[in-house]
Amino acid sequence: MENSAIKPTYIFNDTNKKLVMLIENNTNEIITIKHSIDANFIQFYFCLKGSLKLAFNMPHCAVELKAYNSCFTFFKANQMNLFFDLQPNTTIVAILLKVNHFHELFSDVDADNFPIQNFDANQTILETKTISSEIANCVEQLITNNYHNNFHSLYVRGKVFEILSLYFNETFNKDLEQCPFIANSDEIVKIKKAKELLIKDLLNPPSLESLSKAIGLNVKKLKIGFKDLYGMPAFTYLLHYKMEHARKLLDQNRQNINEIANEVGYSSATHFISAFKSKFGITPKQYTLNKNISNE
Repeated sequence: MENSAIKPTYIFNDTNKKLVMLIENNTNEIITIKHSIDANFIQFYFCLKGSLKLAFNMPHCAVELKAYNSCFTFFKANQMNLFFDLQPNTTIVAILLKVNHFHELFSDVDADNFPIQNFDANQTILETKTISSEIANCVEQLITNNYHNNFHSLYVRGKVFEILSLYFNETFNKDLEQCPFIANSDEIVKIKKAKELLIKDLLNPPSLESLSKAIGLNVKKLKIGFKDLYGMPAFTYLLHYKMEHARKLLDQNRQNINEIANEVGYSSATHFISAFKSKFGITPKQYTLNKNISNE
């Protein structure tokens, strides 16, 4: 059904340069949202959970996105009408940049190795692909940050640039986790160590108090620093890590649901299935079926 009451939420709105939108369907029904944007936006869409169909100007010509899928597109048009057909419990984040601003962001990139020149052409660009957990985490940080208004725009600008850098460079060094809001480099090292300890044993993860003692940082600094560095509390990060690890195990088709549930720290397959569905919008079985169909 079309639901005009549900509209995109603007996380950032500078129509002269960029838009960042959050589109969610937290209902149990399929809903359709129509949204119009001005001309000449380069568009990136990241589906964090659930699934949807996304159409540009013509509702019947749609791209289907599932959890951890993205769409990168550019249409030369005077105005763009976007149509979102959202399945229940779906979350998608859109990053839209004016062509000129995109050029500015990547002005120092070698044009021979990066398709900047294409964005001034008349042809349509439409690319869909699976995103990495690093990109997904950065996108989630866009919608979960609680920085004061004075720093919000600065944070969003930096995070958008980070997401696009990761998007166009999948070989980006995963160890270069930096955060400009944690000035003490020694604390960064300790918090990174806490992350490694947190995910080392998924069956028996340590408590915050144990992590605090292990890294030599008090609990308050650990909690604040972890959220600043990784964009979410420690045990929220652990949950996302478990679900991403489970998704990779499902991709390998080597273990059944009970075995995967146990490997990621769930004594009950039912609890694992519920957590997986909450994260991705579909059950592990549905995920496997969809993956197998797409590979045929």
